[in-house]
Amino acid sequence: MDLKPENILLTSIEKPILKVADFGVAQHIGQQGSRSIRGTLVYMAPEILSSYPYDNRVDLWSIGVILYECLFGRPPFVFSTVQQLIDIIKSNIPIEIPNDAQISPECRNLLENLLQRDPNQRISFPDFFRHPFISIDLLPQIAHADNILQQAINYEQSGDLKKALDYRVQALDEYLAIIKVNEDTDQRRMLRMKVKQGVVVAEDLKKRIKETTTNSGLTPSLTTTTSLSPSISPNNDLDINNDKELFDAYQHCLNGNQLMNAFMFAQACEEYEIGLDVMLRVARTETDPTKIKVLRNVISHYLNKAESCKQRREAQRLDLAIEKIKQDSENDVTIMNESIDEEKKQPSSLQQTCHLQ
Repeated sequence: MDLKPENILLTSIEKPILKVADFGVAQHIGQQGSRSIRGTLVYMAPEILSSYPYDNRVDLWSIGVILYECLFGRPPFVFSTVQQLIDIIKSNIPIEIPNDAQISPECRNLLENLLQRDPNQRISFPDFFRHPFISIDLLPQIAHADNILQQAINYEQSGDLKKALDYRVQALDEYLAIIKVNEDTDQRRMLRMKVKQGVVVAEDLKKRIKETTTNSGLTPSLTTTTSLSPSISPNNDLDINNDKELFDAYQHCLNGNQLMNAFMFAQACEEYEIGLDVMLRVARTETDPTKIKVLRNVISHYLNKAESCKQRREAQRLDLAIEKIKQDSENDVTIMNESIDEEKKQPSSLQQTCHLQ
């Protein structure tokens, strides 16, 4: 409910993938709709400003405003005050598209259908994705996801389980994105099966990685590594009380320990990196052999900690990604079941078709 250009990210300049960011006001709207006012005013659908419940069709209006702005360099409204903008959005005056605009008939048709003030007259989500201006061939995307999955299989066969898991999660994420917009029932069924099987394999890879790591001793327990942490003090000829830069660097590493024990691995890695950068720079300019030895011991310790932290961060990232895939997969099945139930409730379209003929 807060779609706007600032929240749309492009993964690259060439053949970009669009991603929606900033979910500060994002929420799932149930069948009963919502009455709260959310979103950025310029891109806000008329029904949000009314006293009536609204549903996810407000996003289609926002897409229309964004498309209009992309085409003409400005929103479809001319206003000088906030109240004037609100009045324009709530009015019944149709949105005008410049007659001399050099846009295709398909583009004009989509824009007109998106910018319908009455949500019941607005284009539906299925029709939006099937629209000639939007509809795309999904076969190349499926082939791309299949290629990622094959790379995951290759890495697993070569024994690189971490890369195998990473690529498999990427493939599953791609499949789920395709399922959401794919109208082909057979393809959706096939992709759902791939996701279901892929999650099982991903969980097995996680288990195998954990067993391998534990047996190799690459990631010792947090309590053990913390208790053996070397210190910098007058007792080891490297008093940092008079060296603020080195003192702060050491504190960053200690902060990394605390964050790591709290399983906040991403933040812990940042703290270790900041502290180690300073320590390494100081070690390169230090001339006292004794101090260099002490400092190198501390650096070596925290380099090991940082490496362990990176491994845990990556494992945590993949855990979260797999859980999200599971949730998205469950939601997809739920939506599919709701759609089937809704179709069962609808009267047969046969009589309606005959009547129209």
